[in-house]
Amino acid sequence: MKPFRVIVIGGGRVGSALAASLKDDAGFSVAVVDGVQDVVDRARAGGVEAHCCDVFDETRLTSILRGADVAVAAVPERLVAQVARLAGRLAIHHLDFSDPRATGVERRDDAAGAPTVLPGSGVSPGLVDDIVEDLLARFDRVDDLVVRVGAIPTEPTSRLGYGAIWDVDGLISEYTRPAEGFVDGRQVRLPALSDYETFEWNGRTYEAFVTANGLRSLTGLCRGRVANATFKTIRHPGHLDHMLFLLDELGLRSRLDMLANLLRNALPQTRDDMVLIHVTARGHIAGSPSEQQVVHEIPASPAERDQAHSSLARGAAAYAKSLLVSLADAANRRPRPAAS
Repeated sequence: MKPFRVIVIGGGRVGSALAASLKDDAGFSVAVVDGVQDVVDRARAGGVEAHCCDVFDETRLTSILRGADVAVAAVPERLVAQVARLAGRLAIHHLDFSDPRATGVERRDDAAGAPTVLPGSGVSPGLVDDIVEDLLARFDRVDDLVVRVGAIPTEPTSRLGYGAIWDVDGLISEYTRPAEGFVDGRQVRLPALSDYETFEWNGRTYEAFVTANGLRSLTGLCRGRVANATFKTIRHPGHLDHMLFLLDELGLRSRLDMLANLLRNALPQTRDDMVLIHVTARGHIAGSPSEQQVVHEIPASPAERDQAHSSLARGAAAYAKSLLVSLADAANRRPRPAAS
């Protein structure tokens, strides 16, 4: 049986983690494409086929993608639609890790053999959406939904209790833009960094507060089904207080470029991270009041740290791989044309 051919465009944290998880799976053939030679060299050193090609070099990228089954866009948000268009032109499947409302890439499931398009296939959006959908399905009516997600160091680092885990620009956007939410069934805008709370999990205390972008991919699930809904970011205690000091007391809310440079230089590099997903729903099940929680933790692993794949990257890669396995299984079940 021919291996399912996957081309991962972008060899960063998530792209390299996905390629590493596929390279020893006999059901897949995987290659990484990146415009930076050092990234390509690292992939090759890890035993992964890799090609140095800029995403804007459509002629060469088309040549690399020709004959592939799926193109995975592990690239910055602004480039995802470009990869999706190229995949559509070549009639191959597309998968990415970005919010479809930001990229304009719409989901399309397999229909009559047409290529599948799977946007938002990481941790959030992606895995979190599936967790929320499963939880909502248990209820007749949901009065309150709180979705908490955090990629954080296993142990607090510095006074911020945070590290260089994710894109700084994305982090600042989450902390400074209005957040999506639902109040009394109406979709509303909530101030970022509001509705502070603490909670306990596995003997540790964490804090959580409203941030932008998280509920964006979940609005379709919540509309008409949930009265009140918020999305919160999880951090170690003390993080929010120090961020408010930077934003408001030092005046960096009006100098976000300065804040970005500060965080890029100050946040320590960390691979010893964990991803915590903590979702609470309150409502009615079979006519009776009920509260249910779903908690998932993707812990740090010494073996994975040696391979330089963070928990956030591993979580996104694992979810994406599960979708690729489904695509490959469907392709293998599809009847092949009779030989002439």
